[in-house]
Amino acid sequence: MGKKAQQLRHETIRTIRTDPLTDAQRMRLEGATYEGNPFHKRNPGDFGLTPPAAPRPDKTLCDEAGIFKRVVATRLFKRGIKRALVSELMTPAGFPKEFWVVDSEGNVFEAMYGGSREGAYHGYPIRRSDPLFEKVSSAWKEKP
Repeated sequence: MGKKAQQLRHETIRTIRTDPLTDAQRMRLEGATYEGNPFHKRNPGDFGLTPPAAPRPDKTLCDEAGIFKRVVATRLFKRGIKRALVSELMTPAGFPKEFWVVDSEGNVFEAMYGGSREGAYHGYPIRRSDPLFEKVSSAWKEKP
């Protein structure tokens, strides 16, 4: 798949939901948990993760956005859940496939569903060059 096709596919899948979550969907999201992913950490020690044997250079790193502590990542995760800026796509288990959070420095992070158990997400920064960065930044400012 070419670079342009990959970008189009990536943008198509990651669509911000315009309707608010129902009360049941919001309660489901509030039960989600954060689970780090070693592919997004240069130094994953504080997260209790083992560095990957074959790091992938295409992955964004939390380190580059200043996230070195699990407690900080968890705080951002909870902030994202509270704001509920979520994707249109839902998992069969009733969780949004992605949701987003913006930190106080203007960094945009995406939490993606999928981990070792139901309701687990991992997160990573979105590069400023990614078209979704501006979309999420704008939507974050507009969302109550």
